[in-house]
Amino acid sequence: DYQQSWDGLRRQIRSVFWEEAVRQTGVPQYLGAPDDLKLLLMKAQNRKAGSHAYRVHDRSRLSFQGHWYVCPGLLSRLSNRALEIHYDRRDISVIYLFVEGSYVGEAYCQAFMGQRVSEWEAAAMRKHDRERAKAAASATQQVRTDLQEEMEATKSQRRRATRLREQARQFDRQREEIHPSQVLSELEARLPPPPASLRLPEAKPDPEKEYPVQHLAIRYREREMEP
Repeated sequence: DYQQSWDGLRRQIRSVFWEEAVRQTGVPQYLGAPDDLKLLLMKAQNRKAGSHAYRVHDRSRLSFQGHWYVCPGLLSRLSNRALEIHYDRRDISVIYLFVEGSYVGEAYCQAFMGQRVSEWEAAAMRKHDRERAKAAASATQQVRTDLQEEMEATKSQRRRATRLREQARQFDRQREEIHPSQVLSELEARLPPPPASLRLPEAKPDPEKEYPVQHLAIRYREREMEP
């Protein structure tokens, strides 16, 4: 700190000279409006590079520290101007806009909904949101991985069931080579009946002239209009 450093020329700490000068002459009082003094004491945020200056997006909002700020009727008029931002680190729900050193208005953060949020609280909130978003992405990835593994397991089970059915079919074909003919006949008699099919029976057309048909008389419009 400059005030706490040693002054080699006057052989004393600079803060001592400052305190002595204050005792002798006092601190000059600001004669302007209190609101103007508040704006002067706020932290100024400006980007020196013209290509990275604060500018209005979509003629309706302004991005600052990862949050969107709006001011209906003002930002649309400042869409082509480079802005300088003043704010108090204890409450960044409102930022004050300057153009070429002149105060033009303020913008409000929609996300904070009028609540007081300091710069440190906003940084903690952004960090917490990033962690939750990362956790949600990891959970989504885990669910996707589980689904993929389940699909692979289902495919493996299907392939295994197909192999077992094919093996059983081969064993059924070899059954005649295993047992005598009378035993095969007895085994066939003991087999359960085949399951009933769920298909509908084959459609059959109705016999001709089974139902009486009544032909309705046709009225011709041209004949009705004749005198």
